[in-house]
Amino acid sequence: MKEQIRSKFIEYQTELLQDLAELIAVPSVRGETTTEFPYGEEPARALRLALAQAERLGFRTDNVDNHAGAIEYGDAAEAIGVLAHLDVVPAGNGWETNPFELVIRDGKLYARGVVDDKGPAIGALYGMRILRDLGLPLKRSIRLILGTNEEQGSSCIKYYAEHRPVPLMGFTPDAGYPLIYGEKGNFNAKLFFPAEGTPVMELKGGVAFNAVCSECVTKLDGTQVDAKALRDSIQPEDTLGYAAEVTEDANGQVILTVKGLAAHGSTPHLGVNAIVSTANILCRYLGEKAGKLLFFLRDQIAREPDGETLGLKYSDDISGSLSLNLGLAELTPQEGWLGIDIRYPVKSNLAELTGRFQKMADRFGLTFEVRGGSEPHYVPKDSEVVSKLLNVYREASGNPEAEAFTIGGGTYAKALGSSFVAFGPEFPDGEPTHIHNIGEQISLQAFLDHCVICTLAMYELAR
Repeated sequence: MKEQIRSKFIEYQTELLQDLAELIAVPSVRGETTTEFPYGEEPARALRLALAQAERLGFRTDNVDNHAGAIEYGDAAEAIGVLAHLDVVPAGNGWETNPFELVIRDGKLYARGVVDDKGPAIGALYGMRILRDLGLPLKRSIRLILGTNEEQGSSCIKYYAEHRPVPLMGFTPDAGYPLIYGEKGNFNAKLFFPAEGTPVMELKGGVAFNAVCSECVTKLDGTQVDAKALRDSIQPEDTLGYAAEVTEDANGQVILTVKGLAAHGSTPHLGVNAIVSTANILCRYLGEKAGKLLFFLRDQIAREPDGETLGLKYSDDISGSLSLNLGLAELTPQEGWLGIDIRYPVKSNLAELTGRFQKMADRFGLTFEVRGGSEPHYVPKDSEVVSKLLNVYREASGNPEAEAFTIGGGTYAKALGSSFVAFGPEFPDGEPTHIHNIGEQISLQAFLDHCVICTLAMYELAR
């Protein structure tokens, strides 16, 4: 059957890529919200387009108030679900191609959303078409659910679940293979520090709780800080080799700009945090005048990915250790705060993590404000959805030893309960796809391989 499905994808390849190109041409980044457009006009336009494509192929569709939509194949009362999303993160600068134009070059597909997650959405749609073409008997309907707010919190899929029946089980092709059966809980908070009289006039670093800070800029009082002396004090170990530049502005204030390496907040060990680098530099140069926040950064958070010195580290036998990311920092003479993102083990819960964080804050005499959080997600390995999908991957990939794993990130699976997992589209040891980055891409071969596996997965769960 695998080869039958592959040959049909090859037969439909030109049409599939045309539909994908149309979807990619919609810059479906969240925009201004209204009653009609809960996440902005462009995500809603992408949803309407995808539903129109499905209707052209002969499928029933359902637009759920521009939050999400569904494409249905089959008439059975029970349904399995495939959860994909049509919104994308901003393109950013530096692309060699137009990020909102599907470019095929040297056997690769380039565009924002080609991997995350418009490509898998179209792949699932054509997989449904192929199952229908082959006339394979199904005991369950197949419902492709398309969300429009995954990148900004997944409220779209929660809205869908509140207004429509949730499928019996399913998967989201928005992560990686072989299969993800557990997702750590998430917690982020602002940790506040009292006002201090230091030479720091303003410090600002980071763009989001869930990203390792790659640039931190500090303005220092030029009457208290000598630019040359500060520059000369910087050591390579302060920044792990990344750039640190000292300049003066038109008013004679000293500007320290420190670079780092960005990474996802669930994998802080893969990045180099520019905020911590800044603290290393200024604590050495200013000494005690650096103040409580900077010394807290240097001595308590440092470059630890697991919050051990803070007393927050704990783990379980399924998902491993807690991870802690310092995503944001702001400091002025009036106030200072740090934005912290934590991914905690699947056997724990939000109440336990919040209690641990409270004890840490009390120990240092600090206050905090919780800005978001979610419970962990875990589907047992012996469940129907895990066992069937893992077998699909093992047989399709020819790797009988492939095993399911857990992640620190979150997917739609977490929003719909204990019978949903993440499954594809990225392959272990595959070429980098640069999702959420400049030059998002996937080889045509890998994309087709995913489409085949996704179709086999839908069949296995529905038959």
